[in-house]
Amino acid sequence: MTATILDQIFAHKRTEVERQKLKIPQAKLEQQLGNAPKPRSLRQALRQPDRISLIAEVKKASPSKGVFLENFNPTELAETYASNGAAAISVLTDVRFFQGSLIYLRSIHEHLDTLGYATPLLRKDFLYDPYQIYEARVSGADAILLIVGMLDDQTLHELYQLTYGLGMEALVEVHTEAEMARAQALQAQIIGINNRDLHSFSVDLATTQRVSASLPAIGDPQRPVLVAESGIHGPDVLPTLREWGVEAILVGESIVLAPDHAAHVRALSQKA
Repeated sequence: MTATILDQIFAHKRTEVERQKLKIPQAKLEQQLGNAPKPRSLRQALRQPDRISLIAEVKKASPSKGVFLENFNPTELAETYASNGAAAISVLTDVRFFQGSLIYLRSIHEHLDTLGYATPLLRKDFLYDPYQIYEARVSGADAILLIVGMLDDQTLHELYQLTYGLGMEALVEVHTEAEMARAQALQAQIIGINNRDLHSFSVDLATTQRVSASLPAIGDPQRPVLVAESGIHGPDVLPTLREWGVEAILVGESIVLAPDHAAHVRALSQKA
C-alpha cells in the first residue's frame, strides 16, 4: 500500500523529534518552563458574538504546492495579521514539509509582545510526543494543534491533559464523523474541522457541515468553539459557515498568496 503524505510526514517527524531530544533533553525544556511567557486564551479570543474570528496562518510552503512566498518574513507577516484584525495567529513549525520553524514562533511572540499585541499564538505541527508540547510552551505558544487522525485515544488524552496542565489550550482537529466522536469524548473545548483530507490532500468545504452535525445546538453552552479549516479563500463563504455554527476560520494559503496581505486579512476578519 502506497504511503500517503500524512504517513510520510509522521514517519519523518518521529526521526526529527528523537534527534531533537538528543540536542535538548526534555528535562532541560521543563527547567525552562518558569521563564516562558504567560499563556493567552485562544478560546476567549475566538469567541466573538458578532462575527466569525480569523486565525491567520504564517505559512511559507506546503508539500502539495511548494513555496508560497520566496521573500518570507514571518515576524512582518504576523504583525500584519495582528494589526489588521486576526484574532489569533497559527505558526507552522514543521521544518521539512512546510519549511516552518520553532524559531519563527519564538521571534513572532517576542516581536508582537514588543509592539503590545496580545494575539494568541497556535503552534501548528504534527504533535504526537509530550516533548513537543513542552517545546511549544517554552517557545511561546499559547495553544497547540492535536490531529485526532494521527493519534490513538490514550495518546490524544495524555497530550490534551498535558497541554492544559501547562496552561495552554488545544485546537483538536478532526476530518470525519468518527474523529468528531473521539474529540467530543475528550470534551474538547475547541474543535477544528479540516476540510482537507490529510491523506489525499483533496478539499471539500461541505465537510464542515457534515462533520459538525453531532455537536450540541448553536447557542448551547456545552458547544465547543467550532473552527473551519482549509478551502476558505475569501469572505463570501462566511455567511454560510456562520449558519453552520462556525465561530472561527483558520486560513493560510489564500492570505500568503494574496497581493495585499493586510486587505485580505481585514476582509476575512470582517474588519472595516
